[in-house]
Amino acid sequence: MAERRLARLWYRGWPMAALCVLASTVWLVTDAWPQAGSTLGSGMAGCLIAAAVCIGVALRRGLEDASKLAGPALGGALLLGGPAVGMLLGVGFLDAGSMAIALALTPVVVVVAESVGGAEELTGEGLWPGLAACCGLLLMLPAPSLTDWRNDVALLLAPVLTGVGCVVFRRSGLGVSVAWKVSAGLAGGGVVFGLGVLAESLSRRGWSVISPAATGIDAVLSLLAVVALGRLTAAQYSAKYVLVPLAVLLEGVLLLHSVPTWRSVACGILLAVAGVVLLRRVDSASAVSP
Repeated sequence: MAERRLARLWYRGWPMAALCVLASTVWLVTDAWPQAGSTLGSGMAGCLIAAAVCIGVALRRGLEDASKLAGPALGGALLLGGPAVGMLLGVGFLDAGSMAIALALTPVVVVVAESVGGAEELTGEGLWPGLAACCGLLLMLPAPSLTDWRNDVALLLAPVLTGVGCVVFRRSGLGVSVAWKVSAGLAGGGVVFGLGVLAESLSRRGWSVISPAATGIDAVLSLLAVVALGRLTAAQYSAKYVLVPLAVLLEGVLLLHSVPTWRSVACGILLAVAGVVLLRRVDSASAVSP
C-alpha cells in the first residue's frame, strides 16, 4: 500500500517538480546566452511544437469530440498567456520582481474563481497562502511601480488570467483523454502567442528572429506546465508561483553566496509555508491521473 501511494505521488508530482526546477534555473542560461530569453515568437513556436508532439501521441488513441476541447484550449491560453501578458500587451519593460510579486497572488485568484464556480467555499484559510507569499516577496523585492498604466494593467491581469486559466483547464474537458486535453491547452497557448507575434510584426513592420534555444526552453516549460496542471488540483499547481521564487532565493545563497538577512529568512519561511499548504490542498474534484 505504501509503495503504491509513493508511486502515485511520484506520478502526479514529477512534472511539477521538474517545472519548478527548470523555471527557477532558466536565469542561469539566459545570463550566459541572452538570446535564449523567451519572446512571443519562441513562446508560439514552443507551444505549437509541444502541441504537435502531444497530438501525435493522442492520435494513437483515436479522435475526440472537438467541442469538448474548447474549454481546455481556453484554459491553456489563459494559463500560458497570463505570465507573458506584458509581452502580449507590448509593454516595453516590466520588472521581473514586480511580475513575481503579482503572480504570487495567483493562488488567491484560484480560490476566488473556484468559489464563483461553486466548487469550493471562499474562506480566509484558502486566501492566506497567496497573501503570505506576496508579503514575503515584498520583504525582499521593491514594491511594483505604479507610474505606468500599461505596467499596472499587466501586473493586474497576470495573476487573474493565470488563476482563471488554472480553474478553467481543470474543470473543462470532462470525458476527454488527457493527451487530447494537454494538446488543446498547448494549442490554445500557441494561438495566443501567435496573435501577439502578429500584432508585434504589424507594429514593427517586420518579423522578429526566433531563437532555437528559447524555443526549446519554452516548449519544455509549456509542456510541463500543462501536464502538471492536468495531474494536480488548480490550487496545488498555483504553488508553482510560490516555489519558484523560493528556489531562486535559495540559489542566490548557494550559487551567488549572498549573505542571508532577516528579510531573506522571513521571506523564505513565508514562501515555504505557503507552498506546503498549497501542495497539500485537495478539492472536491481531485486531480485526475492521466
